[in-house]
This record gives sequence, C-alpha cells and structure tokens, in this order.
Amino acid sequence: MTTGEKPRALSEWAFFTSMFAIAGLAGVYLPPLYFVTAMLLPLPAMLTVLKIDARYALLGLAAAGLVFFILMPPTAASILIFQYGLLGVLYGLLFKNRISSGKTLATGMLYAGVSAFLYLVLNYFAGNNLFVLGEEGRIAFEQSMAAYRDMGAYNGIPSELEGEISESLISALELLIPGQYIVNSAALAALTYFFARACLARLKYFLAPGLAFTMISLPWYSIWGPIAGLALTLAGDNFSWLLAAKTGKNILFILFWLYIVMGLSVASYFFRRVNVVWPVKLVFLIFALAYLPFSMVALILLGLVDPLVNFRRLPPQT
Repeated sequence: MTTGEKPRALSEWAFFTSMFAIAGLAGVYLPPLYFVTAMLLPLPAMLTVLKIDARYALLGLAAAGLVFFILMPPTAASILIFQYGLLGVLYGLLFKNRISSGKTLATGMLYAGVSAFLYLVLNYFAGNNLFVLGEEGRIAFEQSMAAYRDMGAYNGIPSELEGEISESLISALELLIPGQYIVNSAALAALTYFFARACLARLKYFLAPGLAFTMISLPWYSIWGPIAGLALTLAGDNFSWLLAAKTGKNILFILFWLYIVMGLSVASYFFRRVNVVWPVKLVFLIFALAYLPFSMVALILLGLVDPLVNFRRLPPQT
C-alpha cells in the first residue's frame, strides 16, 4: 500500500467498522430490525476485505467488539462478532479469490450452521436447557394460539382437547429449538450471500458465474446425515438416552429442509426439460399444490435419493 493510499484505506476502514458497530447495536436494541441487520451485518467486513485487506477486517471486528462488550451482554456481542462478522470476512475472502458461486454459498451456509451449533454446545455446557422456550417465546406462542382461536380454528373442539393440542405443539416446538436455530442461521447466510452478490454486481465487481438452482447437488456421502439422525433417534428412544434422541430428531429436522430444497432443484430441472405444453405443466403444478403433503414427501425422497442415483447425470461431487 502506497503512502497516498493509506489515508483512503484508513477512512474506508473507519467507515466500514462504524457501519458494522451501528448495525449490530441497532439489531440488539431494536428487535424488529434484528432480521434485517443480521442479514446485512456481514457486509461491512466483507467490503473491508475486498477493498483493503482481511487483516483490516479482523481489526475492525475487534474494535467493534470492544463497543459491543461494553454496551450489550457478552452473549449477544459474541454472536455479532463470531457468527456474523467472521462470516463477512469469510465471504470477502471467497469473493476475492474468485471461488465459484456454489462453493461460496455452501461454505457460508456451512460456517453459519457450524457456528450456530458451537453456540448451542457452549450453552449446553454452561448449564442452559436448549429445549425450553423462554418466557417471551411462550407468551408469543400463547398469543398466536389465541389469534387462531379467534379465527375459529378450534371450532367444534372440546376445551380439554384444545389444551392438549397446545401442549403438544409447545413440546414439538421446544424439541426442535436447536434445529430451528441452525436452519435459521444457514438461511440467513444464504440471504446474505445473494444480497452481497447483488451489491457487488452494482459496484461492477468481478463475480464468478451465478449459481443455477436446477444444478445444485449433494455428494454421495451426504447419505450419512439421515443415517446418523435415525440411529441417534432410535438409540435414544430405545435406551432412554434423551439427549441422543433429541439430537437425532433435530438432525432429521435440519435435513428435512435441506432435502426439500434439493428435491425442488431436481423437480425444477425435469420440469424445465420435459417437453410438454404449458397448460399440462400448469395442471401438474395445481395438483402439486392441492396435495401439498404428498408433494413434500415426493420432494424429500427426490432430495434423499438423488446423491446416490444422480437423476440429472451431473458431474460427481467431491
């Protein structure tokens, strides 16, 4: 970096660092904005990597981290730095090194999922119960149930049965809290990737070719995921290992969404390739939406079997 470039780099570093700090504080102290800020938080670190250097980005995260640890609880500050800030640094390095779109997206989602998992593990060893809704969560759930009741969703159902339904739903929701957290983190990382790519395109930054949804696939060894989930679930239920059973069910919950997406990719590929008139395709779509439970099962099976069969004859994943 030349002498004339240093002041510009320092001003850009200060700007991006302040943007990261402001967005983080807004997300914590203005809860309605949390989703938007969580999606945008990695961008300042990413742009610092692209316009200056990764070392400046890490220094910016450290500076913003000091502000966070002073003004908010340590847990919230750690999430902002490690789950969102470092994701931005990772995306910046991947974009800077011209890594393919598929690998960039997969790496970002994998990092988000792993960091969310590590956060849950640390909470577990800290003595926190991962499978219990907080007071705010229960209040929000009860308000939702009351809204459904007012809409007539429970008409004709005895009051005692209504209570059992509510308790069953709460139990299912609490059981899947870790899986929901990991899925939400990975989905946010994906949204961040697409938003970052759109921003870089407007900035005329060189980008690798876009990702074709109909061409995404999983490697063959991904089949060990559902095997592990089923094994933990069955072992936990049969031998009363509650943690193993709950872990297995959360693995299957995460894979449920993954295989839905993969099944949609396979179905979309053949939907485009099959040479029939559009009215026939429209009728097929109507039937698929009308029988949604059957359609979802079919998509899950497509996503599960495709890594082994390779319906689309794509190049093997390594």
